[in-house]
Amino acid sequence: MKEAKENCVFCKILNKELPVSMVYEDEKIAVFVDLFPVNEGHILIIPKYHAPYMKDVDDETLQHIMLYAKKINAALRSSKYKCEGINLFVADGETAGQEVFHFHLHVYPRFREDGFGFKYNASKHFLESERSNMNEIALELKGKLN
Repeated sequence: MKEAKENCVFCKILNKELPVSMVYEDEKIAVFVDLFPVNEGHILIIPKYHAPYMKDVDDETLQHIMLYAKKINAALRSSKYKCEGINLFVADGETAGQEVFHFHLHVYPRFREDGFGFKYNASKHFLESERSNMNEIALELKGKLN
């Protein structure tokens, strides 16, 4: 369910229609504190134009987002916020858990027993794959990359 730019909460933030706690901003990206954090210090990095999915973000902007995520990573590790590790997370599409359809990268500090985690059926997801199936997947995706 792709939302229109007019209804996009992140576009409203960029247009100064909603309050924001901005960490950094330049011509390509905006970096701000998440309103609903996993842990204190949870940051979002977004392109400054409406791009619902990762495929809609130009390569240069996507690279810039990742380079800035590295800077936020270092800042979080040296900050006062509890940070024993850091997750980078993108939900791309409704089934993947995307709620705001403007591409965004989450950067958030983690610490032991912070109560956050992914839930999955380990018996289903940690079975060793058959090499022939892995090869088939590799061939399919190689074909799509060319």
